[in-house]
Amino acid sequence: MTEPEPPPFSSASSSVVEEVEIVESLTLIPGLPKDVAALILSLIPYSHQARLKATCKSWRLFLSSKTLRRLRLRELCSQSHLLCIFPQDPSLESPFLFDRDNLAWAPLPTTPPNPHTYGLCNFTSLSIGAHLYVLGGSLFDTRSFPIDRPSPSSSTFRFDFTTHSWESLAPMIHARGSFACAAGSNNHILVAGGGSRHTVFSAAGTRMNSVERYDIGKNEWVELERLPGMRAGCVGFFVEKEEKSGFWVMGGYGEERTIGGVFPVDEYCRDAVVMQFNNSTGCGNWREVGDMWEQGEKVRVGKIVVVEDHERSGHPGVFMLDGNHIFSPSGVWTLGCSKDEETG
Repeated sequence: MTEPEPPPFSSASSSVVEEVEIVESLTLIPGLPKDVAALILSLIPYSHQARLKATCKSWRLFLSSKTLRRLRLRELCSQSHLLCIFPQDPSLESPFLFDRDNLAWAPLPTTPPNPHTYGLCNFTSLSIGAHLYVLGGSLFDTRSFPIDRPSPSSSTFRFDFTTHSWESLAPMIHARGSFACAAGSNNHILVAGGGSRHTVFSAAGTRMNSVERYDIGKNEWVELERLPGMRAGCVGFFVEKEEKSGFWVMGGYGEERTIGGVFPVDEYCRDAVVMQFNNSTGCGNWREVGDMWEQGEKVRVGKIVVVEDHERSGHPGVFMLDGNHIFSPSGVWTLGCSKDEETG
């Protein structure tokens, strides 16, 4: 994730006024001009700010203000990258941020606890602006039966880096874990597929094909056209282009089958689907792209990872991780057209 930045003000003048008021009202470093002191404090990495807030009241107020984020963007003209790691259930153990530029760790507070649930896993997290989102997952609920089977979660939490606190948002329409998720344009979050699945039970889980879009400004979820088939454990990403943008869903596992009618096993999905959006209307429909891997190339499809390429916008790298091996679907299809469309 990228170091958080606050959402823009409604006008440039209002942001300037706030910055002036914050800087002028606080004595940050005695003996230095206030604008110089503000610039010095703005250079402090986020991973160190929590400890320095206890220095004095003026530092605590300044390091918790939106002015700090704006000064970093304006003066540094660059963003450092932070890695967020969730050791386990974020309501039981603190997530951690790793600052690669300064080789420093910073703990985050835990998400709001629920006395009836525990063991959350298979959730999805993503960062947008000055916020970190934690969506869905699989968990154990003491009120469910049987209690030894995981249940999907519809919860949505958001961490504000400015206030250093979590808040609960509108829950998803459908509870889900192990689903595709991506941040779309116009402050939207897209989720697709998923179900209920836990690492202890390799194949004993549910699948679904529902798709939802979250409007950050309105704090509401809207149901979209469903996936062409059931899919869970999939990966999702958003590709933006000038006229059309696409929400890609690939990999995962579809229908379940049994061996000898007893042992459940997964049917792994070799293909990908994309919902093509018209940027002017905001509507889209699903289109099947085709298999990522040739028949016989790989019987079991491993974990799929998508890496954004900042130098080539709209052309992320797609890789499959299987043990110590890394595969790439080059030569099978490219982002934007299926294999049949390439040969045609």
